[in-house]
Amino acid sequence: MTIKTIDLATINAQDVLDLILFLTPADRHWLTEQLNRLDADEPLPSQATLEEAIQLYLADSCSLAKAADLAGITRWELQDILYERGAPVHACNDSDSVAELDQRAADFWANSPGVHGA
Repeated sequence: MTIKTIDLATINAQDVLDLILFLTPADRHWLTEQLNRLDADEPLPSQATLEEAIQLYLADSCSLAKAADLAGITRWELQDILYERGAPVHACNDSDSVAELDQRAADFWANSPGVHGA
């Protein structure tokens, strides 16, 4: 197998298609869904019912954490609900940055009376 070097300054659609051949079928499916979502350009709502949030998550329109946030519950509460319903929970679906996680921790410690963070 020969690996082609691709210059990001000159990459074209054919180069991308050539690279897709190296993806697993599951990754190709995921990529197709992502490209379809870009075409749809539908923004997520600012809030949702639990059922709507679950539908968005199961459609891979948002992460588990984002779906929980839309429904006004924690990620772990939503994960438990999905497990109870026998729905798939994708552990690697969330992509919170370190900065987002740090902010959540800071918010937690700031709003926890009587608890002092390190």
